[in-house]
Amino acid sequence: MNIKDLVINQIQKYTKVKVEMDSLLKELKIDSLSLAELVFELEEQLKIRVSDDELMKIKSIKDVVELIEASDRV
Repeated sequence: MNIKDLVINQIQKYTKVKVEMDSLLKELKIDSLSLAELVFELEEQLKIRVSDDELMKIKSIKDVVELIEASDRV
């Protein structure tokens, strides 16, 4: 499974709306707590680290995918 599919599958757990790459988190009704939980799960699965500053910049599914692809592995 590629990162895009993994992210979409994880995010789909937090919303009833169909998740697309260009979906905005606010359209999906994903709040900051849900986003933090989601990113924590992805950090654990993919062995990456995302800073709080980076987390605060996320507005869309595309942002999540790009952030993960650019993250350093631990």
